[in-house]
Amino acid sequence: MRALRRILSALAITGIVVVVPAAAASAHPLGNFTVNRYAGLQLSPGRVDIDYVVDLAEIPTQQERPAIDANENGDLEGTELDAWARARATDLARGLRVDVNGAAVALRVTCATARATPGQGELLVLRLEAGFMGAIADRGTLTLRDTNDEERIGWREITAIASGGTAISSSSVPGDSESDRLRAYPEDLLSSPPDVRQARVAYAPGASDAMPLHRCGVAADAAAPATKQDGGFAGLLGRGSTPLVLGLGLLLAAGFGALHAMGPGHGKTLMAGYLVGSGARVRQAVAVGGAVAVMHTASVLGLGVLVMSLERTFRPEQVYPWLGVASGLVAVGLGALLLVRRLGVWSERGPSAGTAEHAPGAAHHAPHDHAPNARHTPHAHDHGLGVHDHVVPDAPVLSRKGLVALAVAGGILPSPTALVVLLSAVSLHRVGFGLALIGAFSVGLAAALVVVGLVTIRAGDAVAGRMSSRLGRAIPVVSSAAVVLVGLVLTFRGIAEL
Repeated sequence: MRALRRILSALAITGIVVVVPAAAASAHPLGNFTVNRYAGLQLSPGRVDIDYVVDLAEIPTQQERPAIDANENGDLEGTELDAWARARATDLARGLRVDVNGAAVALRVTCATARATPGQGELLVLRLEAGFMGAIADRGTLTLRDTNDEERIGWREITAIASGGTAISSSSVPGDSESDRLRAYPEDLLSSPPDVRQARVAYAPGASDAMPLHRCGVAADAAAPATKQDGGFAGLLGRGSTPLVLGLGLLLAAGFGALHAMGPGHGKTLMAGYLVGSGARVRQAVAVGGAVAVMHTASVLGLGVLVMSLERTFRPEQVYPWLGVASGLVAVGLGALLLVRRLGVWSERGPSAGTAEHAPGAAHHAPHDHAPNARHTPHAHDHGLGVHDHVVPDAPVLSRKGLVALAVAGGILPSPTALVVLLSAVSLHRVGFGLALIGAFSVGLAAALVVVGLVTIRAGDAVAGRMSSRLGRAIPVVSSAAVVLVGLVLTFRGIAEL
C-alpha cells in the first residue's frame, strides 16, 4: 500500500503541474460530437438574405472526410472543400423553410465556402459558411424554420436584422449573435446552450440603422476561430516517439484517466456503495477496478469501429444517452438485488441479532471464520476476560455475475476524449500508441476507482467498529439503497438526453 500511495502521489503531482492546465483547453466547449449552427436573417426591400454557418467539431468532421476527400489522398484540399461546400449548401437550402404571409419562399445559394483547421488530438474541424437569398413582399410576417440535421446536438442560434429601407416591428429572435457567428461561445451558456430552430419576424418599409449582414467568403481567414489545441489527453498522440516520450505519455494518460474518474458524474458513488453493500474486500475491489478498465477500453474500441465503419450514417452522440440508460438500469438491478439480500439477512437475524453477551468466564462455542477476505457481522462474547465483540461471517454477496454487471455499469460509457484519441491514432497511423494510451487511460481510471473503493471499505469498517451491532449492520443496507438511488439518477438523466 505504501508503494501504491507513492505512485498515486507522483501521478497527482504530474497531473497538477501538467495535466490540469492542459485539460482546461477544449477545441469545442460544447463537446467533440457537436454540430453547431447559426442563421442570420437580413430583410431588405423585396428580398431576404440568410447568412448560414455550420461549425463541425472533431468527430463529425472525421465522419465527413470521406465525402470531401475525392482523390482519397488523405488531405482536404481547397478544391475538394469548395466542391463539398457547394453541394452541402444546396442540401442546407432544402432544409430551410421560409414563408412570408403563409406563402413559401424559394431560396437560392449565393455563396458557399468551407475551411478545415486543426482541432483537438490532431484531428480537423470544419467551418462551412453559406449564403442564401429569396424574393419576398415589401411587408408582412416572415417565418424561418431550420430542419437541417435535427437529430444532431449542438449550439443553434438565429438572428434577424433589417436594412436599406426595411424596418422590423417585432421579432422572436435578437439582432446580435451571442456567439459572434459561432466564433466565441459564451461560457455562461455552455451548460444550457441555445436551441433556436425557428424565427418569426414582422417587417414593413421604414428606416433601419443595422450593419450589413456578413457575406460568406469575405475575410475568411479573419473570421475563422482559433481552434488548435495541443494540450490534454488527446494532445499526447502528437508528441515525439522516443522511448522516454512514449513512457511519459503513458504515465500522463493514466493520470488523465484518474482525473476523469474523480470528475463529477462518474461511477464513484456506485462502485463505493456496491463494494460496501456487498461486503467486498481488497481483492474484490481490485477485481472490480480491473473489470471497469477492460469494459471502458472495449467500449471505446467498439464505438470507434462504428464511427469509422458507418461514417456519416452513425451518430455517436445519440448512442451515449442509451448507454447511460443501460448503465443506470444495470445499477438499479444490482442495487435492488443487493438490497433485498441485505434486508433478508436483517430480517432473519432480527434487529438485535448477532449480539450475544456472556457472563465473564462463560464458554463460547460460536464458530469463527478468520479467513482474510471474510465479511463478518459483530458478535459479542467472552473468553474469560470480559465481554467483547467478534464477528460472525455473512455469506459472500459479490458474485462473478455481479462483478461483470458492475463493470458494465461503471465502464460502458466511454470517455469522448478517448474516442478522439482513437480516431486521431488511425488518422496519424499511430494505432499501436493510440491503443496503448487508451489502455493506460483506462488503467488510471480503474486505479482511481479502486482507491475510492478501498478508502470507502476502510472507512466503513472503522465506522462500523465504533457503532452498536444494530447500526453496524445498517451500513450495508444503506449502501445498497445508495446504489439503487445512483442507478435511478443515471437512468433518468439518460432518458432526459434522448
